[in-house]
Amino acid sequence: ASRVDPAIGGSYMTLLNTFANLGGTWPSSAVMYLVGQLTVPPKCDAILGEDGETVREVCIGGRDAYFPLQLGLSILGCLWVMVMKKRVQYIADLPDDAWRTHIGEVEEDENGETGKERGGGSMEMRKGWWWRTKKGRKNA
Repeated sequence: ASRVDPAIGGSYMTLLNTFANLGGTWPSSAVMYLVGQLTVPPKCDAILGEDGETVREVCIGGRDAYFPLQLGLSILGCLWVMVMKKRVQYIADLPDDAWRTHIGEVEEDENGETGKERGGGSMEMRKGWWWRTKKGRKNA
């Protein structure tokens, strides 16, 4: 909550909570769908007993897709953390002012004179954090 701009605080927190709820619910539905699609059912045959009346079912083969899918998605998650770690850390380390919208504030130039009204996002965010992190990564 320390990153919330007081000018849009309630709406912003509601939006973040909505994204968090969506982000936590749709993966389970997708995984369950994939498990159902990738599971191979066993082949079952009915076999008569020696007395000719008793029937027993013998099933062979089949493959449950849960564990291979769990392994694959865990590897994908680890790769995502390795690739995105620096970018996420960069965003987390931005100063609080970088998260403010500055709606209604008036900009001052280096001489202290007031100019036009600021709006949109903060200057730090508008300068293209994504490009800077990629550029910084190439130079590192």
